Amino acid sequence: MLEVRGLSVAAGRFLLDRVNLTVPTSGCHAVVGATGSGKSLLLESIIGFRRPSRGSILLDGRDITTLPIEARGLSYVPQDLALFPHLSVRENILFGAKVRGISDGGHAALVASLVESVGIGGLLDRSVANLSGGERQRVALVRALATGNRFLLLDEPFSALHEGLRRELLFVLKDLQKNHGLTVLMVTHDTEEAFFLGDAMSVLLGGIVRQSGPVREIYERPASLEVARYFGIRNLFPVTVTHVGEREITVDCPSLGTDLKLRSPAGLNDSLRPGSSRTAGIRAENVMIIRPGLESRSRDNILHGTVAQLFMRGASHCVVFTPAGNGPAIEIEVPDYAFRKLGIAEEVPISIFLKAESLFICDNMAQAIPSADSVGFPRKGIPS
Repeated sequence: MLEVRGLSVAAGRFLLDRVNLTVPTSGCHAVVGATGSGKSLLLESIIGFRRPSRGSILLDGRDITTLPIEARGLSYVPQDLALFPHLSVRENILFGAKVRGISDGGHAALVASLVESVGIGGLLDRSVANLSGGERQRVALVRALATGNRFLLLDEPFSALHEGLRRELLFVLKDLQKNHGLTVLMVTHDTEEAFFLGDAMSVLLGGIVRQSGPVREIYERPASLEVARYFGIRNLFPVTVTHVGEREITVDCPSLGTDLKLRSPAGLNDSLRPGSSRTAGIRAENVMIIRPGLESRSRDNILHGTVAQLFMRGASHCVVFTPAGNGPAIEIEVPDYAFRKLGIAEEVPISIFLKAESLFICDNMAQAIPSADSVGFPRKGIPS
């Protein structure tokens, strides 16, 4: 298990402030955030490139905060991969073990297993300078794990790869984690990568963890307006809480000209009081278009309006809905098969349903987030 407790690290004028996270054995924790939010600084502190000003880092209960890099028992794949261009694939893979004096037969079996797992057996005698981006990525993963460490840190692992190759390597990494019992901490700005690989997630913005928890919880219920906006959720409406029940909340939504009913997990309602101001939101894929003639007056959260714009997104379509009464536009993501079945077209009147279970309510906090772009983080990459 990897634990980060109250970690603070300064880089010029930028501060990574009191970060807490836990990665259970064989788990994967994804840290997401925009460029300049402190993601790489966090990894550099855990691996040992940076000395924290406060806090501690524990590996299976052992405090490694002040240990040298080579004594921490961590493997690391930096964003630039840091492969040696003058060495062959085989020499790159064996470099870390050679430096550490690892030469037993068990190590050879491990390397052979890793090479087979990622499918680079035919590349071992080639120079890494002649590899494609995907091949280089696979070599970097094998080199990081060839020392036998089971704790893997990944910095933006697939950011430079095209969509098809990135998806392929997501499955490769998932298989590596399962077959070799890896405990993984990764940082990325790509939320799809984070949701695909992560069991848990932390949202790091401006050097502060704004929300942390299971990926499903964070996906369905962003805790604040800034987290919701980071995930690209556009259907956000200022509301006032009017009723708080054991499992149901009612809010007044002036911009839509109606009340909305929300159902939420037990415990969330404890912080809500009638009269408090919050933001209600819903993801575009959770907005339902009601087929003509199936509107029901007994159903809550129904809005009537018009299709204002349509955009194709490959396997889905973005439908921009304008409620009657000039309310805010609502984004709807519709799978292609449903889009064709519904016969949706611009300027056509439709009704939509904001399902109570899919609506979330979050704090209005949307404070300015300082950028670390001007500070810059040194790209220090050494073989793991």
